[in-house]
Amino acid sequence: MDWWGRDSGPTDLANGILLCTACHHRVHDDGWEIRIDGPGTAAQVWFLPPPWLDPARTPRPGGRRRYALTA
Repeated sequence: MDWWGRDSGPTDLANGILLCTACHHRVHDDGWEIRIDGPGTAAQVWFLPPPWLDPARTPRPGGRRRYALTA
């Protein structure tokens, strides 16, 4: 995912993800990154924690898969 301000990323749906306000601020303020693998609704979303939280930066599932793992 390319940020609009930081990376001059496009402002279109192919380069976006829905986030609640808290998660949006966590990404910007705490150094989390988002990786989207694949196109459209079949894409796999991953959240990568900042190095200070997880030095290995182990990707964590996002989107619907996050809830499927806990159900």
